[in-house]
Amino acid sequence: MKLRENQRTAVSAVCQAAKRGERRIVVCQPVGSGKTEIIAELCRLGRRPLVVAPLLDLMRQARDRLEMRLGEKCDIEQGAMVAESVEGLRRRVIVGSRDSLLSRSRYKAKAYDDVSLVCIDECHVGITPRLEAMLEHFQNRGATIVGFSATPYKGKGKALRWWPRPQVVYSLREGIDDGYLVSPKCFLSQSTALDMSAVDEVAGDWDKKQLAAVLTAEHFVQEVSSLVLQTHAQQPSVVYAACVRQAELLSEVFSRYGVPAAIVHSRQNPLVRKDNMTAFLSGQAKIIVNVGILGYGWDFPELRNIYMATPTRSLSRYEQRLGRGTRALHGVIQADMTREERRAAIAASQKPHFNVWDVTDSSRKHQLLSALDVLDAKILESKRRRQLSKDLAASDEGVAFEDAVRELDALESAEREQEREALREKRRGLLVGVTFEHDSRDLFAEPVEQKKKRGWRMLWNGKYRGELIENIPSGYLRFVMKSAKKKDAFTDAVSRELARRDAGGPVTQGAVNGERRSA
Repeated sequence: MKLRENQRTAVSAVCQAAKRGERRIVVCQPVGSGKTEIIAELCRLGRRPLVVAPLLDLMRQARDRLEMRLGEKCDIEQGAMVAESVEGLRRRVIVGSRDSLLSRSRYKAKAYDDVSLVCIDECHVGITPRLEAMLEHFQNRGATIVGFSATPYKGKGKALRWWPRPQVVYSLREGIDDGYLVSPKCFLSQSTALDMSAVDEVAGDWDKKQLAAVLTAEHFVQEVSSLVLQTHAQQPSVVYAACVRQAELLSEVFSRYGVPAAIVHSRQNPLVRKDNMTAFLSGQAKIIVNVGILGYGWDFPELRNIYMATPTRSLSRYEQRLGRGTRALHGVIQADMTREERRAAIAASQKPHFNVWDVTDSSRKHQLLSALDVLDAKILESKRRRQLSKDLAASDEGVAFEDAVRELDALESAEREQEREALREKRRGLLVGVTFEHDSRDLFAEPVEQKKKRGWRMLWNGKYRGELIENIPSGYLRFVMKSAKKKDAFTDAVSRELARRDAGGPVTQGAVNGERRSA
């Protein structure tokens, strides 16, 4: 396999960490950046690897890709399928469903006795005591545990349970800048019917029942439906809803206007959900309304529009949704392309960008997450930058992510330069040099060698004015002390210098009139 630079970096970092004796390693790679290739390369290098996926679809996808990339069959642990333990029949690589492995502790079977590497896909999902017990079981037997996720954190960026902070990080913005991912165009659509003031925050997110009541109100459903119908342009689009009732109400409005929409949610019959997914993937339905299904692990490069019809306070959940649109169309990016060629190929493709529509609270009483919160990390540290970002994205034309961040960076850079110049002007007017030598070197310039020796200098008029007091004869310094009308910092310095000389300090070169002076 020919790996990309970020993939080679990730593989190398994992191997180096394992050599140092680290047994828990986290790799952060954005959606669409080739995480499976990293896992496949680690499996190629590993003696007895196990790959664990949280969903059946992800497990099957991982098995197919690993078999293709490794050129060997994989054992499966899922449902009635059990990894083979008989020598000569078993396969080197095992791909397992997390739930099946945890069921009746199947991971303790003989087939797993010599597992040396455990790769956990979407390691941020479903961290339970049972999962931790399985991971610690393998770790105690000498295996290296490697977690993979585009969002290896929870809520607003807090660390995950059990897992360490990521040792390898390749961000969504880096993937876009390198020409591997498609950049979003962001829109903020303020809803006059959405009022989040009545919704409480629970465990870092919104109260589900209160939120559902607000989002299923008739006026809000009509506003969201109108936004989707006016902007989706018959292109594949996904709407993220908060509950089944909201999804059903939206679908009813779409159908009323002759626009077929599919619905998928976790309480749906699996066969019905499969049929609805097929209708969307085949193009029969251009809109799919999702509740808790397409948040992660969904690979559909044709996606053009993402509608956030439900707010969330979870940065990781939002980034996972946003990542559904970042994949380039099949065949656009080639392995031998340079960064500039990849970016040009995406710009010339039928998907030069994708659209993200955020439905926000018009009252601005709450700071609801938007796409720019995920893509521009500086927003989290700057309320002013957040407001500028929102103002940009609230225009009718929306704002391209790269253009927005570049504009904000340029604006802040100009403001910082103005602040530096104001500081320089202020420093030019300082009177520090009246009593103490002042080095006027620009604090923002590169370090330079100090031209003048620092120290107390003679203030009085006369032949020694401006000279360091350590180079002035003792007799003259005593004359200064006798003539001084009051004590101040300068006379204290002269007194200390005389005291050093009286104590018998070393003779300074360049003595005047043969007197002893302190260095």
